[in-house]
Amino acid sequence: MAAVVGLLGACGARVPPYFPAAQVGPGNGSGGSGPGSASGPGAQAAGTPTTLSSLGIGSNGGGTGGGGGQAAQSGSGAASGATPAAVAALGPQTFNLDPAAEAAYCPASSANRASDVGVTPTTINVGNVSGLSGLLSNNFNQGPEAVTALFAAVNNAGGICGRKLNLSVEDDGQDASHNAADIQDLIPKSLAFVGSTSDADNGGVPAMQQAGIPDLGQAINFARGQSPNYFTAGTFGAQTKGGQDYIYDTLAAGLKANGKLPTKMAFLAFNIPISSLAARQFVKVFQQTGSQDCYEDENVSPASPNLTSDVLTMQQRGCDGVFTTMDVTGNDKLLDAMYNQGYHPTYAGTTLDGYTPAQISTAGQQQAQGFQVFLNFIPFNESQPAVNLYQSQLRTFEPGKQPSAFGIEAWASAEMFLYALIKSGPNPTRASIRSILGGLGVWDTRGAMAPSNETTKQPGNCLVDLQVKGNDFVRVWPSSGFFCSNNLVAVPAS
Repeated sequence: MAAVVGLLGACGARVPPYFPAAQVGPGNGSGGSGPGSASGPGAQAAGTPTTLSSLGIGSNGGGTGGGGGQAAQSGSGAASGATPAAVAALGPQTFNLDPAAEAAYCPASSANRASDVGVTPTTINVGNVSGLSGLLSNNFNQGPEAVTALFAAVNNAGGICGRKLNLSVEDDGQDASHNAADIQDLIPKSLAFVGSTSDADNGGVPAMQQAGIPDLGQAINFARGQSPNYFTAGTFGAQTKGGQDYIYDTLAAGLKANGKLPTKMAFLAFNIPISSLAARQFVKVFQQTGSQDCYEDENVSPASPNLTSDVLTMQQRGCDGVFTTMDVTGNDKLLDAMYNQGYHPTYAGTTLDGYTPAQISTAGQQQAQGFQVFLNFIPFNESQPAVNLYQSQLRTFEPGKQPSAFGIEAWASAEMFLYALIKSGPNPTRASIRSILGGLGVWDTRGAMAPSNETTKQPGNCLVDLQVKGNDFVRVWPSSGFFCSNNLVAVPAS
């Protein structure tokens, strides 16, 4: 399963003061009513009162070395001198995300040995290949920043089995051939790849498969998402059945369920393959849900001075909705042209890539009002313990860096890696990491992320819709938790 639509952020792809509704186990969320109720594996049940204990989270926060955020902790107290039996009994819903707890699950031991590539008695070396430079700027750096912050927090607490976690990051320049070369360079030095984020992430897939090295992160391209040794705490992306690709219709279904589905939709994309493909996929989803395709421009250059001609055409054709798979700068040009031309469709939105203060500040607060994004995680301004922990670690160990969609997806995947590392015991191997992740089942990073199933490779099918109000993004629907849809739509393949 790929995350083609997840780059530029997708509803199901493997991209405001509320507390998420009470967590339920595998099966359908109960307690919700109306279009905002959640369903699916590990979904949040809308309308259910939430307490820390209902989430299995203790109230003794703050284990990140002074970051000030609330730590996401299990209520079992297993973090204090955990026995091998206690670690063996750990599951995704009882795993304590507090770095001190993670370090305590497996203390330093004289039994530590060089158990596999990248593992020494005192260190664990992990690789990351991301698009730090290239056409789409200030996007893909967010993944390695988040993993760096998490590893620093854990190292500050003593490491895993006493080992220090080292992250080696290489820049592929958003070029597939460079991605392949960087992957080849890091394979002989790394136990796994964690948090790699690039629109050229298909380049190194054959080498990773041949080496059997685990790869955890957010896939942008189809090839990476389909790899048998790929795992993600984000969403998976397109499913393939009988040679046909499918994605969930969650965004369009949510708009329809909440009485906000436009009758005529326009779609804009950069003339970059991953952006234009994502736009074509969303065209199919909205058509299937009942919207007419009134206009498409999938050939927008990132260097275009403005998008006035696109806006004028959308106005002339009576488009009452517009969706973009562009980045912050492309969306800025769209919002500016809409504002200048007095074009106010009932819905204007983009992918999770637009979920950043820069989207508002770049476009201007007046221009950005009402612009919508959808997320596969609980928003940053809602008091969710795991989301708080990510932000706290970023502030503490990567000061000045902004929380972001790609960042929290990489961070959640890194937490999944730590889970597998701890479950592997004092001498982890690539095979043990793959085996544990392959049997993981539902993972939602303690309620922070839309749930997906690593064992069945079932993509996440849940999201939250937000819009710009004032100088922030606020929740539109559902009223709490996630909106989920189980409807799959056949879409164009890469």
